[in-house]
Amino acid sequence: MAKSKANEEETSELSFEAAMASLEQVVRKLEGGSLPLEQMLAEYAKAVEYVQVCHRQLEGARRRIAQLQSVGADGKALTKDWDDAAPRDSESGEAPTRRKSM
Repeated sequence: MAKSKANEEETSELSFEAAMASLEQVVRKLEGGSLPLEQMLAEYAKAVEYVQVCHRQLEGARRRIAQLQSVGADGKALTKDWDDAAPRDSESGEAPTRRKSM
């Protein structure tokens, strides 16, 4: 059951909200229990794609968040930005960060 390139691109361009709404529709279909096995498998594959889209959207949002660390002597906030390009720290699961003054 190979997914088409057009369908994959269409799914990956969905917003978080659209992917969640689509996922909810698929879940309702699966919970209905009236689909033939092959169609249930196809719907399940769609659900996995929607979950992946949501996960990527959430990870992207998390990485864009600058967290307030403290206030410097000059009264300016010191922040820590998520570094999208940095490899993840294998022990903590956190991406290494850089400090900068705002």
